[in-house]
Amino acid sequence: MLFRDKVKNPAQGVILYEIIPPPEESSEASLGASLESLGELLDRAPIDGINIPEIRNENRNGTNINPYISKIEPRVYGHHVQKHLGASYEVIINRGIVYDPPQVHQQWLLQTWKKFEIRNLVLVGGESSQQRYPGPSLTQASEFITQCLNRGWKQGVRGDLVPTLCRTDYFCGGITIPTRRKPDPALDEPQRLIEKARHGFDFFTSQVIYEAKSTQQLLRDYDQRCRELGEKPRRIFLSFAPVSTAKDIAFLKWLGVQIPEEMERHILQGWIGTAWRSIKVSQQVLREILEFVRSENIEIPLGLNIEHIMKHNFEVSKEMIACLAEEYHAHVGLAKHRKEVQLWPRSTHS
Repeated sequence: MLFRDKVKNPAQGVILYEIIPPPEESSEASLGASLESLGELLDRAPIDGINIPEIRNENRNGTNINPYISKIEPRVYGHHVQKHLGASYEVIINRGIVYDPPQVHQQWLLQTWKKFEIRNLVLVGGESSQQRYPGPSLTQASEFITQCLNRGWKQGVRGDLVPTLCRTDYFCGGITIPTRRKPDPALDEPQRLIEKARHGFDFFTSQVIYEAKSTQQLLRDYDQRCRELGEKPRRIFLSFAPVSTAKDIAFLKWLGVQIPEEMERHILQGWIGTAWRSIKVSQQVLREILEFVRSENIEIPLGLNIEHIMKHNFEVSKEMIACLAEEYHAHVGLAKHRKEVQLWPRSTHS
């Protein structure tokens, strides 16, 4: 089953593994070792797709304590991954679409489809809404991809639409940040998700989660808004990542992840078991979110996205997959059973 078919089927559980591309200067042997390690992980883990982020030298508030290291371009690494793993796994690459003018962006999309054989995208915006970028907005880019490139049209040099020899069929997703809430309903995150879906987004991956409340509130409000407007909610992948040092936590907080002080102290108590405590905390947070979804009868399809953030957490992330996947698949089974029970009386009396 294709990744897009899994995502669009609400009864289907879907788990992604997000892997950071190796450094740009990696040798062929180093790249091969990275692919072998990924293959070994996938042999043991219930993964449905490989999510590859785009690493940029971001200009955020505060100082990044980790020096920036240029990585292999996601589409290049994704192409290597697909060749190494075969047809068993699809890759999803992240693309910051606001940084390049529309014509450059269009050429990149056509080349990525034809040369690198990438079929799934996560479109990413800029670091700050206060900054002006040369590229299109997220909704403009997604609409252009799904309504033009996916239908065999591209923008000509004079700005008009002309036929293209390379018709794409991209499956597009985006990012959601549970804590990005606004007093104005038109600018609030639930409405933003709906607007993006109207312009071609079919799924969303969340920012890394280390507390349940903001995600619970987002899912509740998004579900309610979809019901009010008669919109079909899109699948949201809940993202989790292990940490093993205080430096890891500082990096996540620099990225904007909210980690309650009490939880941070618990994770970092003592030098032994930090990574394991972060996994157990994440498991509890996931459990609280899933229990809330069931108790509130929220009908948003959920997925799971496991990240490792730092190379030294790659091995630890395997344990996180095992723990969280068990929790997640139990939820998917309960949700499916609940819907079958609800539908059964109607089907027997039809």
